[in-house]
Amino acid sequence: MARMSTHATPCRTSATPEAEVSLFSVGVAAQRLQTKAATLRAWGTRYGLEPSGRTPGGHRRYSLEDLQRLDRMLHLVRQGVAAAQAARAVSAGPPPDSTGSVPVSAQDLRAAMDAFDPEAVTRLAAAALARQGAALAWTTVFAPALVAIGEHWEKTGCGVETEHMTSGLLEAALRQHAQAHAPNPSAQAPLVLLAATSDEQHTLPLTALAAALADRSYTSVLLGSLPSRYLIEAISRTQPHATVLWARDPATADTGMLQDAASSASAPVYPAGPGWPCSPCTGHAASVLQTLPQTLDVLTGI
Repeated sequence: MARMSTHATPCRTSATPEAEVSLFSVGVAAQRLQTKAATLRAWGTRYGLEPSGRTPGGHRRYSLEDLQRLDRMLHLVRQGVAAAQAARAVSAGPPPDSTGSVPVSAQDLRAAMDAFDPEAVTRLAAAALARQGAALAWTTVFAPALVAIGEHWEKTGCGVETEHMTSGLLEAALRQHAQAHAPNPSAQAPLVLLAATSDEQHTLPLTALAAALADRSYTSVLLGSLPSRYLIEAISRTQPHATVLWARDPATADTGMLQDAASSASAPVYPAGPGWPCSPCTGHAASVLQTLPQTLDVLTGI
């Protein structure tokens, strides 16, 4: 989500063979599962719970799915189930609708991004949203991975295609999550309007906010970037519980638009994002919201 570099140097991949897919050595797997590498090796030998992946060089590695299976094995053993019985249970597969409990990390997502693997990105995004919810998935997985690829882009001029692919897939995953968790219309849930200033093109954080609001049983209307008069019309038509006006960059933070929206609304209009100054205007506009958790808490605590 960084600005495009003007470097003309031909791009070279920065991914190492081990980072091209979400694969883990026995030491890394043991560290993530908070157990011993010797335990994982023993379970592979005795119960067939061996790593299923391989690096391009042919070295065996644990996949994210392997870690999820081993995590279930550890949980059962720690509950007092005999290891052999636990192994038979996890080898039979997870319970219906189970998504596993090993959280997806930003490193997992970045590895799938570097491999330019849309299927892996989609799978990891869905898993992160299912296990961690929209707010935590955004702050601990999606945003850090996007920042990392953005920084790589600024330094090298490479990676814009990776960022665009990932942004599109995360947008789709977040929208699907919001739809799946949207409150029943009969519940008359509070409505929040989510808009960006007319020149703002980076609106993915608004989609993340819409998904996080759905997790808290709030309804939202995602307007995207639009001219001031249309935002005022939307406020007039919907009479929302609150309105959020997003600006990522100071160049797109339209103070006049914010003032017009705040003057026309009977409920708070919040400037949100790093583009706004600390005190963007006087009058009816509320204080600036900087982070997704802060925004979520303010909106649902009104």
